[in-house]
Amino acid sequence: MSYWSNVLSGAEGGAGPALLRAATGVIEPFYATAMRVRNRLFDAGMLPIHDLGRPTISVGNITAGGTGKTPMVRWLAEKLRERGRHVAVLARGYKSSSPAGGDEQIMLERALNGGSLPRVELLADPDRVRAAAGALRRDPSIDLFVLDDGFQHRRARRNLDLVLLNGPEPFGFGHVLPRGLLREPLAGLGRAGAIVVTHADQISAAEMAAIESQVRRYGPQIPVYRSVHEHVALWNSAAGAPDARRPMETLGQVPFFAFAGIGSPARLDQQLSRWGATCRGSRWFADHHAYSAGDLRELESAARSAGAEVLLTTEKDWAKLSDLPPDGDVPIWRIEMAMRFLDGDEERLLRQVVEVVDRAAANPV
Repeated sequence: MSYWSNVLSGAEGGAGPALLRAATGVIEPFYATAMRVRNRLFDAGMLPIHDLGRPTISVGNITAGGTGKTPMVRWLAEKLRERGRHVAVLARGYKSSSPAGGDEQIMLERALNGGSLPRVELLADPDRVRAAAGALRRDPSIDLFVLDDGFQHRRARRNLDLVLLNGPEPFGFGHVLPRGLLREPLAGLGRAGAIVVTHADQISAAEMAAIESQVRRYGPQIPVYRSVHEHVALWNSAAGAPDARRPMETLGQVPFFAFAGIGSPARLDQQLSRWGATCRGSRWFADHHAYSAGDLRELESAARSAGAEVLLTTEKDWAKLSDLPPDGDVPIWRIEMAMRFLDGDEERLLRQVVEVVDRAAANPV
C-alpha cells in the first residue's frame, strides 16, 4: 500500500500518522453527513434525477480508486456490442493535455475502436446528463448508455448499478473520506443492482465470505460476482513500426523496469515480482500522473542503471506516454489486461445485464 493508505489503515505507526488520523477523523462526520443528506434528497425526489433517454448501466464504486472500473467498462461495452447494441460510454473525464482526452478514454478508444467492429461512442463530460443529450442529438441510433464512474452521479437515472469492490480492501478501511477511502457511507451499497468483487484471486474464501456478509447487511438480494484482472499479453510500439504483441512469458527472459501511475500499485508490484530476477526495479507515480519528457528520461536512466532492457507499464499509462517524443533508447512495453470472471459468474452477470437492458428498452420511462 502507499504511505497514505498505510496511515489510513493504521499500519503506519508513530505520532505523525496518529495525528493525521485524528485530524481527518474530525472532518469525517461532516462529509459523511453531507453524503447521507444528499442521498436522502435524491431518494425523496427533492433533487432531480434525469432520464437519459436510453437504457443506462452505471459502473462505479463506493471507494476512491483502485477497483478496476476501466476493464469492467470495456468488458461491458464489448459484450453489449456483440449483442447488437450501439453503446455510448459517458465518462466523468479527467483533465488532460491530450486532445484525445484522459488516460482511461484513450485506453478505451484503442481497445474498443481499433478494428472493424461497430464503434462504441466515448464521451467525457462531468455532466453526464448534458453529454447524453448531446450524443443523442448527434446520433439517435445510440440505444444504450454506460456510465463510467457513475455510482455517485445520481442526477443520471440508471437501470442497473454495477458496484465494484476491491477484494483486498473492499470497504475503504471502514471510514468515509478523508479518514478512509469510502466516497459515501456503506449504506449506499443498498442502491447497487449487482456487486463485482475485483482482484478476487488475491483474497481467501473466508475473506470473500466476509465481503458478501457485509454486502448482505445493506442489500440481502444483491447478487455478488467475482472477477480477476489478468495479464494476457505484452505490446511493444516502436517508432515507425506497427505494434508487436508478445506473450507474457517474455518477461521471464527480458530484464525490465516497471512504472505506473495507478490507484493501487502494490498489486501490480506483487504480480510483476513473480517474474523473479528479470524484474529489476520499479517506480510508482500518483494516480493519473501526467508524464513529462523529464519523467521519461529519469525512467530510462533508472532502467539502464538497474540493468533493465525495457521499461514496462500499463495500458492506462501508455495512453499518456504515447504523446511524448520517442527519443529514448529504452523501449517501452505495455501490459494488455483483461477482466476474467471466476466459475460461472460471467454468464450470470451477463444474463442479468441483458435482462435489465431488454426490459428497459421494452418499457421506456
